[in-house]
Amino acid sequence: MIARKNLRKYLLLPTLFLALVVPPHADAVPKTVAVKAITKWGDAVGIELISATNKAVITAKNNVGASADIEVQARDFSGTALWSKTIDSGLDEVATAMAPDGQGNLWIAGNSAAPVVPDTSTVGATGLNPDGVVVEAPVPLRPDMRLLTLWKLNSLGEIADKFTLLQSEISLVDAIAVSATGISILASRETGPLVISANLKGIFGKELKIGTAKTKLNAIVRSSDGSISVFGSSTETLGGKKLVGRDDGVLIKISKAGAIALVVRSSAPKGYRTWNSATPSLFLTGSVKSGAATESAITKFTNTFAPTWTTRITSTGPALATSGPSNSFYVALEPSSAVKGLSNFKAVKGQSLVLQFDSKGAISNAFTALDLNQVKAMVYSQEGGLFVATESSIFKVGASK
Repeated sequence: MIARKNLRKYLLLPTLFLALVVPPHADAVPKTVAVKAITKWGDAVGIELISATNKAVITAKNNVGASADIEVQARDFSGTALWSKTIDSGLDEVATAMAPDGQGNLWIAGNSAAPVVPDTSTVGATGLNPDGVVVEAPVPLRPDMRLLTLWKLNSLGEIADKFTLLQSEISLVDAIAVSATGISILASRETGPLVISANLKGIFGKELKIGTAKTKLNAIVRSSDGSISVFGSSTETLGGKKLVGRDDGVLIKISKAGAIALVVRSSAPKGYRTWNSATPSLFLTGSVKSGAATESAITKFTNTFAPTWTTRITSTGPALATSGPSNSFYVALEPSSAVKGLSNFKAVKGQSLVLQFDSKGAISNAFTALDLNQVKAMVYSQEGGLFVATESSIFKVGASK
């Protein structure tokens, strides 16, 4: 992924609070699971985004040349190239999030530059130039990417729609969520995070700012009724609720009307908590650091942010989540010790592990590879299976319905 700080340089309430009561850990599972080998499916060098539809795995990367453009490629589940598309208007454009919809389209969110309006002012009389000095024409500055932009690509990779919103301050898109009723974008500025939505015709609503730069939001989920949930961490008071740990995890529900309706804080006394990843059914992963111990938190929540089951695994910290078949979930993390319930796994520094949890929180499958490390994304397709992207490779676990 593009480093956030570098991309920023380049891109030049009434609230109800619920106590987060954690149920017993879901790792007390009587059976043991053998870890299976996961195989390399394709190359991922330079890839920054990955998604999957019911027909293809789609990847995207940003290229910088005379102008910045976006290279999007689709491969079928065997790895055969289907199409390749470069989004290049002649001006700068960059993609930082993408997600499919239920019709096989791909929505890409990012930023683009508006065309420069030519100077049509009348030139006055020129000064004397007795030495005949040739004055070079000034090179126009590249305009800032102040357009928040949505591109809609159809199943053939053709741009079906493009929607833009001019912003007074440049916003970095962090995540996107798509439903049958619209698109919601999680973005951030130097002053803090914000959420903004658009309908399928490209009409944007009013942005909602959430906290200040002391709040960091990482994931967004959009429900079928148009309500939105966002997840991350905060060191500031939100809606009257004060900080408990040194950094609390936060779960925030936003109503269809665009107002904050529910906030839940998850805290570790004198510790650090954050939520990194979420699925549409509110399966969340995050990290907990208290003293010298670091764990990955894995929790299934209800629509009111009440946990139905949870478990923690000693790890290097952040974990990623995605949905799986039959109400199951996948988690990618790097354990730093033995994992209860696995019969043949030894934690190795730098080696990641993919776990599949069933709907009740029991581990049903586990996968790894010697070169599976630094997982940056996971996507699941019912037809194609699970695809796990690292900095250099994409790994595949076959479909299981």
